[in-house]
Amino acid sequence: TDCSRRLVVSSTATGRPPRVLARSARVRPHGAPTRGTRAPSSRHPEARALPRDEMSSAGSASEGGVRLLLVGSPPDVARVEAAAEACVAERRHLLVLFRGASSAEGGPSGAEHRNDERKREEHEEASRLTRTTRDLESACDAIARVAPVLEFTPLLAECGWDAKHARARAEALARERKGKDVVVDDATGTSSDVFEKDENVDNVRASRGFAKVSVGGTFDRLHAGHRLLLAAAALATHKEGTLFVGVTGEALLANKSDKNKIQPYATRANNAERFLESVWCPASEKNASMESKKKIKTGPLDGSPPLASTVEDMRALVVSRETLGGAAAVNAQRRDLGFPPLEIIAVGVVGGVGDSDEARERTKLSSSALRAAAE
Repeated sequence: TDCSRRLVVSSTATGRPPRVLARSARVRPHGAPTRGTRAPSSRHPEARALPRDEMSSAGSASEGGVRLLLVGSPPDVARVEAAAEACVAERRHLLVLFRGASSAEGGPSGAEHRNDERKREEHEEASRLTRTTRDLESACDAIARVAPVLEFTPLLAECGWDAKHARARAEALARERKGKDVVVDDATGTSSDVFEKDENVDNVRASRGFAKVSVGGTFDRLHAGHRLLLAAAALATHKEGTLFVGVTGEALLANKSDKNKIQPYATRANNAERFLESVWCPASEKNASMESKKKIKTGPLDGSPPLASTVEDMRALVVSRETLGGAAAVNAQRRDLGFPPLEIIAVGVVGGVGDSDEARERTKLSSSALRAAAE
């Protein structure tokens, strides 16, 4: 089966069948365009400037600013790729606001229907997170193909973001970049007043998530695949939960290719933590209901059993598809300790090209390839 673009949740040790949270990519006929194929006309997207606004159009943009891209569900990957290419050319930071997810309306209510209501809400949340994760993976895949190490931040409704707060983040980031401008690229056809009004963030409730979630990696040359993995971990964590981030330490780097080119541990750990902090919307008067009190705890992976194995009340582990075997080993260690199994959340590879699983796996984005290409 095609697993290269899926998010799968399962409890390996329990033998329960996996829950597929994102549809697999369709195999396309040779030469046929797909959601992940660049269209020739997509290289120069219209960057729409808002009326009477400080934000600039692409034609008058200065280098080193910020591009705020609004995408729907599913995202227009041709526009995502073009925005990433423009950010490389103009040395901009890319913010991608995902505006496609919203909670469904209707359904039973009242005391006699509480069980049905709870089931309905759980189904709605699962469906929303399925769609959000699929959209996130699609966008990261598109960026990986054209700008693997581009500085970009996904802004998700489940993490408290709406258009107004996304604009505020873009303007603040532009000021940090010494007063550079902000370009708005709207791929949703939204009216310009979306930035002037407060959106009802209660329509997209924060994910219930897990109280304790673990994720790990080398995180060298933080690339689009890393950002997908970390953003998925952020989505999986309850807004008052703790996300444990394991970063490969020196003891485990001996067999890595081009070891001398790997960034120091402190740099890699700091980059992962800063990215996660940027994914969650800061508290404000207007979005207090979505305020995140999540905690991030970062530490080295040194060859000893990871916290995912040894912390009894850990609840979930986020991994990439190619490390599902390691996730199974973690649950086996927990079983030996008498601990309950973790929910395993696996995201697919990004940046791969080809019509088959094998081809995409072979050409996927990786830090090893980036190190090998570095001078």
